[in-house]
Amino acid sequence: MTSGRKHFWALALLLIPLLLVCAALLFLRLRPKPDPAALVSAAEAAYLKKQSGLSGELRAASERCFSLKAEAPFHQSLCCASGSVTATVLDGRRLTEGLADEMQLLLNQRAEKAARRAELYTPEGALLPELSESLYEAALHERLTHAEDYCRREELPVSLRYANGGWELEDASVFLSLPALSPQPGYAESVAALEPVPIHYSLPLAGPGPVPDPACYGETEDPQVIRQLLESDTAQSLIRGQKLDFDPARDMLGRTIYYYLDETILALVWQQDEHGAIGTFAEVFIADASQLRRKLADDSFGSYQYYYPSEFAAQTNAVLACSGDFYNSGRPDYGLYVYEGQLMRSCLTAGQTCLFTEDGDMLFVYENQFETVDEAQRYLDENRIRFSLSFGPVMIDRGVDVTPEDYYFGEVRDTYARCAVGQLGKLHYLMMTINCESPDHYVYVTLRQAADSMLAHGCYNAYTLDGGQTGSILIGGRLINPVQFGVERQMSDIFYFATALPEG
Repeated sequence: MTSGRKHFWALALLLIPLLLVCAALLFLRLRPKPDPAALVSAAEAAYLKKQSGLSGELRAASERCFSLKAEAPFHQSLCCASGSVTATVLDGRRLTEGLADEMQLLLNQRAEKAARRAELYTPEGALLPELSESLYEAALHERLTHAEDYCRREELPVSLRYANGGWELEDASVFLSLPALSPQPGYAESVAALEPVPIHYSLPLAGPGPVPDPACYGETEDPQVIRQLLESDTAQSLIRGQKLDFDPARDMLGRTIYYYLDETILALVWQQDEHGAIGTFAEVFIADASQLRRKLADDSFGSYQYYYPSEFAAQTNAVLACSGDFYNSGRPDYGLYVYEGQLMRSCLTAGQTCLFTEDGDMLFVYENQFETVDEAQRYLDENRIRFSLSFGPVMIDRGVDVTPEDYYFGEVRDTYARCAVGQLGKLHYLMMTINCESPDHYVYVTLRQAADSMLAHGCYNAYTLDGGQTGSILIGGRLINPVQFGVERQMSDIFYFATALPEG
């Protein structure tokens, strides 16, 4: 090889790398710089497409919150570039964390306005599906109005490559791995966390109660049927863990047991032997004290118009009714006569009175307990007394047997048809009549025997009512006990228990 040719190849070997370097430098000079913002726009569209199944409000909030921001500068090599992108997304976990608490508040508000349990719950006790969705949507709506508070930011590594005359993402799956919202984020967990809410039932003090549901009445001669009734969720919600007086093991003399049950009241009426006479007992649980009510003839204190107990029961829509004190029978005043919270008449020196508070509890006042009418009225106001029964005497006061040997009226020591009212627990009552029934139970009882019966049946408060032909217990307007002389007596008043469920 000649020396000239050697020089040529030596020069070529020097120039070729130089030319390659120049070409590379020219390529880098002329190649467009990577535009990460433009490159991630396609990934952004792909992510938002994943959210297309969301509801309008949730989708709008997700789109409003979502962004991909490229962080500059990107580090470049010949055909590659790398850097990071900050992704901002609406975080479903943060969005629904604690949402159940807000749903619970909304449920509590709905319960305060609900007239019956069926407006909130299924017969099986589950929250109505449409209500649970409504609560969820309302609570979620409040959060979505400031959705930016529930966003999450995440830094993602991004690699680019230069191909076909332009930059492209080397791996777009990094963006698709961002968490997407479900159509109802946190719904199942939030609903499952809701606590059951009792319905608050209450009736206005004036006027009759709502018409009871005829389907809620029943009768049977089999005590086991009543046992099954009492085990139902509806009954248990009223019983509230209290001990019942009704006992299927008792001898019911083969007689019919009557009952009524809805979600606001449970009433049982049965008969059994009581000191050789016929004892008729009515046990009642109510949801609210306003369901225990007083009815005077023509709703007027002092009226001398009289009605049969069955007529009173029809006028008031009573589930269960009991004769009262026959306050306007013409006898002298004894004790306090309270109607709608006001002391209407009184004799402070004689007579024992049963008072019913706004909470449904029984209180008693005795002879000479007050020196003046004003003092008595203050006591009524302080204890929020709604009405009184003024016959007596008191049998049991807060668990103590206080039955006197003598009283102003009522044939205390003689055998007589008896009637009494007692309290077994909170919003839990027992009414009793003891009557004779020819030929098998042709006896009457003394007041002492009647008091022993109320003690034996578990009353911690008990009070004597007008007995004889007056004493009456009715369920569904039907007289159950065998009243003296075999026919109802017209009277001036009753007290009764009403359902709190609205009609229809």
